[in-house]
Amino acid sequence: MRGLAEYIMRGRRQATLVVALAAAIPLLFWVSAAALALVVLRRGISEALPVLAWGILPAIAWAWVGDLTPLLVIGGSVALATLLHSRSDWAAVLLASVPLGLGYALLLLTVLNEPLLALASQIQERLPQLLADMGGSVDEAGMARIEALLVPVLAGLMGTVHSLMVLVSIMVGRSWQARLYNPGGFREEFHRIRLSPVVAGILLLVTLFGPQFGQVALLAPITSLPLMIAGLALIHGIVGIKKFGAVWLVILYVVFVLAAQFVYPLIMLLAFIDSLFDFRSRLAPAPGPRDDDDPNGQD
Repeated sequence: MRGLAEYIMRGRRQATLVVALAAAIPLLFWVSAAALALVVLRRGISEALPVLAWGILPAIAWAWVGDLTPLLVIGGSVALATLLHSRSDWAAVLLASVPLGLGYALLLLTVLNEPLLALASQIQERLPQLLADMGGSVDEAGMARIEALLVPVLAGLMGTVHSLMVLVSIMVGRSWQARLYNPGGFREEFHRIRLSPVVAGILLLVTLFGPQFGQVALLAPITSLPLMIAGLALIHGIVGIKKFGAVWLVILYVVFVLAAQFVYPLIMLLAFIDSLFDFRSRLAPAPGPRDDDDPNGQD
């Protein structure tokens, strides 16, 4: 990947070629988004706009035939990378992913209304059996409430997935930038990501209680994403401070995949608690004496 990043930064022509080719190839649009993020983060939006203008044409073609994902991810990556370039604040980027995800959800809810309704209908048919298999049951009123929330929640999940792809693309672009110009810089930035208590509290409240208010359920998955990223940053930071080794992170992600329904809320809760107590500052070793300090207090 370092070689690809070096090629992108050789000039506008090379960057445009990578962005356009990656956007044209199915499932490689994230490379296009990461390449644009790298250009924005290193050279600013003014240098990235000509690359975007030509490189985004394949994404527009995909949108024309019905696949909006490349266009949404590339456009969102440029927007949030511009914010990161101007403020160098990952917490602000995570917070900005909420309105971005909401916009995605509302757009997809409009464009994909019929497929979402069909998917919700299929879930409704299987829901009683799924509940029975889990040993649970819901009365008619509860079932009606669940069915009413299905479409908003599905739209919110789609918006969340698109926002996650945007954030991952920016992180890839930032890691490329660090490898070329500031080795280890992205690792340090990621380990320091932490939300403010007010922001984390609001996000947690919307995530937990949003489904109780009808269409607000659409926001619940979207507001969970910044908490999840901040929680992962906390775990990565603690592993780095304590030098536990990468094996612990591998175990974390394996468990995450196998038991996401339990691990995801736990990581969100950790992010909220960390916003109050800042565990990394408490766990970080105290700075030692400088080399030029005399331990005996003499010159």
